[in-house]
Amino acid sequence: MSFASPADPGSAALKGPRSRVLTTRPGIGSLLQAAFWIVLFLIILLPCLAFLVLAVSPRLFLQGNSYFTLHYLAAAFTGQTAVAIGNSLWVSAVTALIGVGVAFPVAWITSRTDIPGRGLITAGMWLVLLLPSWLPSLGWIRLVQLDGVMYRIGLNLPFVTHSILGPFGVVLVLGIRNVPFSYLAISTALAGMGQEFEDAARVHGATRMQSIRVVAPIIAPAIWSAIAIGFAESVSDFGVAATLAYTSNFSLGTYQLYAAINNFPPSFPTAASMAWLLVASVGVPLALQARALRGRSYAVLSGRSRQVIRRHLDLRARAAALSLIGLFFLIALGVPAFGAISGSLMADYGGSFALSTANYTAVLHSSVLINPLLRSALYGVITASITVVLGYIAARRLTQTRTRSTKVLDFLLLAAVAIPSVIFAAGYIMAYNLPFLSHIGINLYQTVGLLIIAYSASSLPTNARILVGNVSQLQASLQDAARVHGAKPLRAWLRGVAPLISRPLLYAWLLTFTGVFLELPISQLLYAPSQPPVSVAIEDNLSNYHFGIGTAQSVFAVLLALLVVVCVTGAYRLLAPRGWRRIGAASA
Repeated sequence: MSFASPADPGSAALKGPRSRVLTTRPGIGSLLQAAFWIVLFLIILLPCLAFLVLAVSPRLFLQGNSYFTLHYLAAAFTGQTAVAIGNSLWVSAVTALIGVGVAFPVAWITSRTDIPGRGLITAGMWLVLLLPSWLPSLGWIRLVQLDGVMYRIGLNLPFVTHSILGPFGVVLVLGIRNVPFSYLAISTALAGMGQEFEDAARVHGATRMQSIRVVAPIIAPAIWSAIAIGFAESVSDFGVAATLAYTSNFSLGTYQLYAAINNFPPSFPTAASMAWLLVASVGVPLALQARALRGRSYAVLSGRSRQVIRRHLDLRARAAALSLIGLFFLIALGVPAFGAISGSLMADYGGSFALSTANYTAVLHSSVLINPLLRSALYGVITASITVVLGYIAARRLTQTRTRSTKVLDFLLLAAVAIPSVIFAAGYIMAYNLPFLSHIGINLYQTVGLLIIAYSASSLPTNARILVGNVSQLQASLQDAARVHGAKPLRAWLRGVAPLISRPLLYAWLLTFTGVFLELPISQLLYAPSQPPVSVAIEDNLSNYHFGIGTAQSVFAVLLALLVVVCVTGAYRLLAPRGWRRIGAASA
């Protein structure tokens, strides 16, 4: 057998296509990287910096007399502000662990066993995620407050009232709120991981619980991402802080921020100083995540990954699993559903306890009431489509070799999650309502365009971290194999990578849509005149004592968002290539 020499044309023919396929022009890569960082600067960094700078330079934005001062930062470490920040930190740490602690066994059961109703469990998680945090808080208050429903039906349980209307209740509601985030991150990582790791553990005599301990470290990026997201989401949550925590006289940082802005006159520098502390706090879970994952590789997906075979549960194990999952959904969905539905069926001003469908009829027959629902659905579709693309790009960069730029990106995205939405929106006002922008023809303030940009920027950090666990499992050889056979970059990605992450991308899209659909703080501050999103319309009705109309709108909003989730997931099952649907789904 003879081999072609280096000068042999045949050898050149073999080398040429491979070299041409696998190399990309450095100029294009650098240009795309620069464009990505410019987008992040304009939609995340600039608005955040514009607001945070107020803490040390209030005069720069006409909010004080000093170009540089540390007075407001020093004040944040004293008095009620320090207490509120301290409460936010320990509550966020506990609720992040609760979210992962509940989500991991549920994700394992749905991904690895034949438990019935797996689709309903996932749908229930989406419904929990869809509800804004203020809705379950109001449901709990309505249930346990003195002279509330619990007492009206004859249950005189003051210890329950004191528990729920206190730190325990705040931790409970926020912990439940974190479960869907953790579930989505962990379940998609489990779904994409093959059967061979569990089989290897079982061959060596491991029990089922021991095999779980073998698999858990493999999906460590997803678990740590879930913890980081849970911490940041709890730190930045405003709905619970303004309802359950406020009613319980348990001060949290986000409400103190709101109070500083809502006072007359407002103190934006004081709010900005508290935002500094909240942003800095996300460095704790980020440092723990980096320490735990340093020097390890989690790229386990390849063309030889085996499809998962679901484990059969006996009758006792199935009953126990269904009971625990049912208890979770009873706490997470039963109470807020009762509060919303009971309110929507009462007369408009709550003056009568007679049940009526008049509020639903009023919403359906009024364009002023129904248009905000359709408007928010459109905003959600546009925002989710933009964010899922940027989220994948960010997740891909986060899983590459740890460089200074990836560390900066990692902190920037997680810090953006920790910034309360009301502060994020205030930053957009400061950054894009400056007089000099109007002089150069940039008039974004109070436009739909700026609202969608703000939605996208606030959704991108969570979206990217949800995808990190799956993207970290992708081996470079998946795309390179398609490139070797002459496929162009986009086609190579569609053939080699898209089938493996199509399901996570679908979940990321739905996560963004549901998060944007009922978002309140950004919508309240940035919506275009005469075009209120549904959350603003609901808030306007509730604040004007039209409780029945407002709760009826909220019920319609939840049903519409759930309908979108069902339609999108159904379209994926019907229209996506068969191979895409098989990857990431376990066999029966």
